[in-house]
Amino acid sequence: MGKEVSFKLKPETALTEDEIAMIEAARSLPAEHDEDNPEIDPVATPEQYAALMQAVARRNQRIARLQRKMG
Repeated sequence: MGKEVSFKLKPETALTEDEIAMIEAARSLPAEHDEDNPEIDPVATPEQYAALMQAVARRNQRIARLQRKMG
């Protein structure tokens, strides 16, 4: 089994030239679709899309309530 690696990005830390090169190289890679978590398409899966939109609306309402309480 592979070694687990963890990393915490600190805002004040600049990226190295190797890290910038890796990011630029990744931009040219094709998108990979996740079979376990497929894209939710409003045409292909309308019920799933409607449930997603309801969940997003509830989340936005919770955020708005919290923001009103805070300030």
